[in-house]
Parts: sequence; structure tokens; C-alpha cells
Amino acid sequence: MGGYGGASGKTKDKCYRDTGGNKVKDKNAIEVAEYYIKSGKYVAFLQEKPPKNRADLSVDGVHVEVKGLSTLSPNTVESKLRHAHKQIHGEDDRYNIETHRQGKIIILSRHDNKIEKSTIISKMREGVSIAMKKGYLDEKVELWIGKDIYQLN
Repeated sequence: MGGYGGASGKTKDKCYRDTGGNKVKDKNAIEVAEYYIKSGKYVAFLQEKPPKNRADLSVDGVHVEVKGLSTLSPNTVESKLRHAHKQIHGEDDRYNIETHRQGKIIILSRHDNKIEKSTIISKMREGVSIAMKKGYLDEKVELWIGKDIYQLN
């Protein structure tokens, strides 16, 4: 069984801690972490280490950055992906190029329920396409809409 975070097994007042012992407050990261923990994955919430960026989670050794988005603007999506990419690779300078970690970006749809899934998927894919054309996006990008998961690249 996977998991991390101090209060596993509690049903009320669940309190996850990051790798530095700080309480995790990012609801998007918690939602994704709980999904993976229920799937039997080992999940660690990564401590922020200013001034460097860092991913939200490590899931079985893969750095995962979670972005909750409600925009349909492909340019805004691209901007968020660029920031997520920087967070995933924020500590690469500490390691040899051969040991850089894999990464994944998860976009949690926070769009209005009245918007068609196909519209959301299309606009998110446009943002991914812009990021890929700019040449920096080497992570897998997933879009989570409710219980449905879509690969965007």
C-alpha cells in the first residue's frame, strides 16, 4: 500500500505533511495524491525550497506538478505549462543529466460544468501544442475532468 503524510488512516482532520514536515495546504495536490495513494502508489509531497521551484509531488519517483485550471485560453494554458515545467525541473542542476527525474503535469479541470468536455479537451490540447512548438515541454500532460483522465500529448 502506498502513501505518505503522517495521518494515513484517519478519516477526520486528515493532515498531510511535506518532506520538510510542513502541513500541505494545496487542495489540488491533495486530490491527486489521494487518487494515487488509493491506487497503491507511494506518494510524497515535496517541500518548497525557495528560491528554486519544485514539483508538488513525487509519485513512485516521478515528479508531478498539479495545476487546477478554469481557463479556456490556450495561451494561459501554455503559460501554466511553462511554469509547471520549471517546477518539475527546478532541481535538475543538483543531478547529472543522466539522472534527471521523469516528470508529469496534471491539469485538474475546474471549468464550469456547463462547458462541454470536448471543448475543454480541445482548448487544453491547443495550449499543449503551443508549449510543444516552443520546445520546452518534455513531460506527459494529463487532463483530469471528474473521474476521466485524458492524455494531451
